[in-house]
Amino acid sequence: MVQRSLVHRLAENDLILDAPGKHRLDRYVAGLVWAASLIFVGIPATAQLPSGPAAPSGPVATEQPAEQAAAAPVAEQNDTPPAADEPPRRVPRDERTLEYWASQLSHERFLRRQSARRHLIDGGLDSVRVLRDMLDGGDLETVENVILILAKVAEDEPPWQTDGALATLESIAATSFGTKATLAKSTLESFAESRGREARVQLSGAGVFIGIDTVALASRSTSHEIVRINRQFNGDIEVLAWLRWIREIDFVVIEDAMATPETLAAVMKMPDLTTLVIVEAELTVPAVQTLQQRSRLDAIELRYVRLNEELLTELTRVRLRDALHLMGTGVSEQRVERLRVEMPGLDITLRRGGFLGVMCRTTLQDTCEVSQVTPGSGAADAGLQAGDVVIRIDDAKITRFDDLQQQINTHIPGDEIAIRYRRGNEVFDTIATLKKQQNQ
Repeated sequence: MVQRSLVHRLAENDLILDAPGKHRLDRYVAGLVWAASLIFVGIPATAQLPSGPAAPSGPVATEQPAEQAAAAPVAEQNDTPPAADEPPRRVPRDERTLEYWASQLSHERFLRRQSARRHLIDGGLDSVRVLRDMLDGGDLETVENVILILAKVAEDEPPWQTDGALATLESIAATSFGTKATLAKSTLESFAESRGREARVQLSGAGVFIGIDTVALASRSTSHEIVRINRQFNGDIEVLAWLRWIREIDFVVIEDAMATPETLAAVMKMPDLTTLVIVEAELTVPAVQTLQQRSRLDAIELRYVRLNEELLTELTRVRLRDALHLMGTGVSEQRVERLRVEMPGLDITLRRGGFLGVMCRTTLQDTCEVSQVTPGSGAADAGLQAGDVVIRIDDAKITRFDDLQQQINTHIPGDEIAIRYRRGNEVFDTIATLKKQQNQ
């Protein structure tokens, strides 16, 4: 039936040779008709041509229509590109670059997106540049994927890395807005918590003390959570890069030879630092200049640190908000007066370095009642006890703790002072030898 229909169509197009009383087909045209019939009725291409006078004598016809068969050699000769609806070329595995995997983050298949994330995470620092380029033009899902990958890459970065995935996340949080900035900030917050736990482990293992201890500031001792760096530290400066992840600790004590520019630069990166105490160190100009990098410090105490004019000039450039305490620094009272002019609004105290070792209770009465005696101090050696009331030091009358501090501050370690005190209803006299304030 199909063949008859085709014959009629060919007749309509004047392809049928008319003979008296019947229709005749040219042998060549008959071959084309037979081939076309195979296509329409689905007969396998391996079917044999019918024998007989109607079979074509030319080459065996293919499944292509005549027009396509004739055009095929021309297309090959002109190297025509594939049609637009053809599927894209499959990229071989050895040609799949990080750029390729980045382009797959928005693929419609979930498994392909997962594979892309895995390859980009494995790419580490090399993936960061590629991911940066995707942040501006990507949709929300792509941006989420990029930030997630950056966070994973940042987990393997050392804490001293300054140009990698973490730095990119910080830049996004600081310079972007909207959803992108919110995602970056929340990711950084979660990242900081895990890094903070690891930081305590790494720093403690290197000999840096992190915990609650009794510390003195301006002759007043309190219990405080601190970071202390002293001779127990093993000297691995790279480990100090973990300090940037120590949060909610605002008090740092640096002792002995540890007040180097490298140490102070690492300390200045602590996010919540407000108070710095440097004890018995040889301070240099580069070390003081690292303090100037901090946008804000509330208080600095320099204890038994020799200061010269050059160091004092650099100190005036440190952005201090509340107080500068100098103890045993060799600075004269006249120079301190100049400092008060150069650093207006600061509470600047000067002590020559002698340390008695008592704390006095504040009362409504004009008395200096001892509330605490430091073990091993000059006061302890002289026999003072909690509850004693100091009446006089040398020739100066003592009626409150500020009087006692002012008198002690005029002495250096090793000076002897005469103390008169009342215990109960009796009055006693004793001699105390002042010492250096210990690292507390």
